[in-house]
Amino acid sequence: MKIGKKSKALLTAGEIIVIFVVVFAFLFVLMKTISGGFRKDRNNSGANDVTNTAEPSKAVNPTREVRDLNGLEVTLVTWWDLEWENSQNDYETAYWEMQNEAMKKYNYTLKNTKLMDWALEYPEVFLLGVYENRPVGSIVCMDSRWIGPLMQTGALLDVSNLPSANWSDEKYNQAVIDMMSFNGALYGFASGMEPRSGVFFNKDLFTAAGLSPELPYELQASGQWDFGHFKKLCAQLTRDVNNDGITDIYGVSSDNDTAIGAFLAANGTALILKDGNSGLKLNVDDRRVNEALSFLHDELIEEGYYRVQQDEDSWDYFKDCFANGTVAMLINEQYMGDEYHKIWNPSLDFGFVTMPKGPSADDYTAVCRENVMVLANCDAIRSAADDILFVYDIYTDVPAGMENDDRRWKRSYHLEESFDERAINETCKQIINVWEPYMPYTTYYLNDDALWTYDIGNGSDPDKILNERAAEWSEQIEQFNRNMKEIAK
Repeated sequence: MKIGKKSKALLTAGEIIVIFVVVFAFLFVLMKTISGGFRKDRNNSGANDVTNTAEPSKAVNPTREVRDLNGLEVTLVTWWDLEWENSQNDYETAYWEMQNEAMKKYNYTLKNTKLMDWALEYPEVFLLGVYENRPVGSIVCMDSRWIGPLMQTGALLDVSNLPSANWSDEKYNQAVIDMMSFNGALYGFASGMEPRSGVFFNKDLFTAAGLSPELPYELQASGQWDFGHFKKLCAQLTRDVNNDGITDIYGVSSDNDTAIGAFLAANGTALILKDGNSGLKLNVDDRRVNEALSFLHDELIEEGYYRVQQDEDSWDYFKDCFANGTVAMLINEQYMGDEYHKIWNPSLDFGFVTMPKGPSADDYTAVCRENVMVLANCDAIRSAADDILFVYDIYTDVPAGMENDDRRWKRSYHLEESFDERAINETCKQIINVWEPYMPYTTYYLNDDALWTYDIGNGSDPDKILNERAAEWSEQIEQFNRNMKEIAK
């Protein structure tokens, strides 16, 4: 069942209810914790402000056709408040001058609207808008975990052939372009590259264990930051401080879905891979998958270096553990640094490095779990889609002469407020600009939480989980591929 390419898709109320049941049953399973609650803030901070491109367009101020947009209002919809036209440095002043000049020249207005806080109802409201031909906005930002079910409803507009956006331009995240391309269509996009998965480390706990508080940075800079050195640090940092036979400080922790995805990506792989332009394929037989999951399970969890979730813990136990000093290193996404700086423990002295290299990886990997910008597949948007992308392409321009100005991404991700200089310049800058981005397709497309929540942390062998789930996952992937072929017709 899909939302068609004609007005309102001629869906009945009963059909749209069926779509909601299918889509949001997926989302319920994906977000439900083992205890039955919801991980309400297991979401990025919304920091990928799309004004901050990772690399500027080669044509920073490209020559555009003269176009009168007749007062078109273009709305960017998010679940957070963008820091809209609130200039705090020369770069931002120049950027907004450029935007305002373009609005006058081409006769349009651009604004941001916060639809609601991050919640499962967010994509539901978007879908209702598509069905009723009353879209919630011109361009809508979607969390990665909503993408798979939304694509299968046919609610996302194919923007591949709209001429106003050059999707091969460096300003657009090519990993996202590839990930959102199926059967010759393109259903979403992103600009720039947000720093994602890495390793936070408590400098005071390193010192207490007799280690240099700068050691992870030194290992990263020398190219030696790999699984072996990571395990060695975990062993040195795991301590029974009062000699009562009980571990007081663990080497590392995380929420396991983040850790599993990050270790897989750090070894150059994922449970799901893209099968060209036609669909997805399951990848559980890949040797690199076994290497990554066996390292996490056998060498970190089973040897007692990884603090797993316990019965009395909330789903986000790892946040408290890192904040209160019972875990020395935390695998999580960069936005968490801002939360620790402002909320969890403002006095915490921490550093941040990328994920260590796996044995099958040639270099460090930048995990690319981006939010995705989409257009609604309904008449109200289709009729103006090329003009909307014309405006968005201007929105993602870089002011002339400021191509290499790092301030466009440093403040967007609150790096200068929350991170030390080495984290900013040796880790985040490399993630954004240097290291090869790796797209964890599993986050976007796999409807299952057996591996991605806590089973692997509670003594279950990863090979056993993979073998038990392979047939079920294969069917989900095959169904996804069938649905996408139907939508492309």
